[in-house]
Amino acid sequence: MKLIAIDLDGTLLSRKGIITEANQEAIRRRQAQGDLVAISSGRSIHDIEEILKRSNLTCPILSGNGAIAFYENERIYYHSLPKHVVQELWDIAHEHDTYVEFYTNTGVKVLRSGTDLLKGELDEVLPHDQSFTREWGEREIEIQNEQFGLMYVDVIEDIDFEADEVYKVFIYSFDRRKLHKLRKLYEPRTDILITTAGWTKIEIGHPKASKGMALEQLAEHHHIAKQHIVAIGDNLNDVSMFEVAETCIAMGNAVDALKDISTHITKDAEEDGVAYALEHYM
Repeated sequence: MKLIAIDLDGTLLSRKGIITEANQEAIRRRQAQGDLVAISSGRSIHDIEEILKRSNLTCPILSGNGAIAFYENERIYYHSLPKHVVQELWDIAHEHDTYVEFYTNTGVKVLRSGTDLLKGELDEVLPHDQSFTREWGEREIEIQNEQFGLMYVDVIEDIDFEADEVYKVFIYSFDRRKLHKLRKLYEPRTDILITTAGWTKIEIGHPKASKGMALEQLAEHHHIAKQHIVAIGDNLNDVSMFEVAETCIAMGNAVDALKDISTHITKDAEEDGVAYALEHYM
């Protein structure tokens, strides 16, 4: 039996946010051969469950960049952030007028004013940053709003940072300078783990929450040796998975840092690169 961990955005999902038929069938073939195919993503548990449901797939889920592990309705583990840590992270982001999502046990909670904040930021940044288009930026905002399980609140006090078991704080901005400032403020902390799945994002979780640590725990849970672990991804939050897996497959659209430590490079996400990898590199 192999354990195959697959990222979602930029990997298994198309730009339209779906798992294509080719990728679905490739996963089912591996499962039929006895392999354990897991989804390992920064997305929320509720969002991943809905994506799999729509594709009629059943897989172990490593959610929130490894903060949560679920399989067949069994919670294998759950690493939430202490209330005071979440509050401090929010205070810093709020001071810099930044869009923030809180991944909780009931869904992803975000201020109702968040979308307007991002649209306004896009208007401010575009005249000075020509590295992306308005069309791309607007689609990015749509992707955030398309998440299943998104829950809007009017004021931050509507979120109970303790009872809601916040397991990820997600910061999004089109302003590179703002993100750089925030990283410099967050990075000295030892009570959080920071990663990213793109230049617009800062993803913060528990120190024990990484895709690599989650993959190790899932392998131990199912008694699968390292030489039988496969990881497929495209971005920096997948590096820790690649450090655990024996076979590391980077997408054709992956960042260079991931390609540099991969054992194989498959096709782009828009070309069903996961299906190609499962058929050619196992």
